[in-house]
Amino acid sequence: MYIRIRVDGSIRLVDSIHALEEKMGKKMSLLSKILLADTGVLEDKLSIILNSIPSIQVIEQTESNQLILRRAYVIDSKSKRRLVYASSQVHIDCLPSSIIVRVRNKESGLGRILMDSQMEFRKEIITLGYESGNQRLFRCYNIYNKKQAAIEVKEVILITDEVLRSIAV
Repeated sequence: MYIRIRVDGSIRLVDSIHALEEKMGKKMSLLSKILLADTGVLEDKLSIILNSIPSIQVIEQTESNQLILRRAYVIDSKSKRRLVYASSQVHIDCLPSSIIVRVRNKESGLGRILMDSQMEFRKEIITLGYESGNQRLFRCYNIYNKKQAAIEVKEVILITDEVLRSIAV
């Protein structure tokens, strides 16, 4: 069963997180809340939490009709544990060719590629959710370039609160 909370721009993100906790019937750890609410580069937050630099493993990437579909894992470089699963749609016509080349070459995570470009992007969290069967949190967000949704992402946090607490620095 999936529990979803639509994140509305008129409501603070913290209120959406509390609404998700209410629907789940349990509290999330502070670390999980930080990961769900992150609007920067998730790899950077994980690096701080884990005291190691995570790597990106692109498991599938296809391209057609001005769209790159990409599935990837964020992996802890120390334990080799899969931390996050990400499924993304990159709209080729909404981004500069220099960014698209790096995405095609699977050089790094999308957030890092965008950060390295030094362009201004806006990330908007659309949905927060919980998969009760797997007990996994997820979020869906869009990354905008000049008011156009250039990238659509769903990230599933694969590690539980207990594991996060045990491996955090």
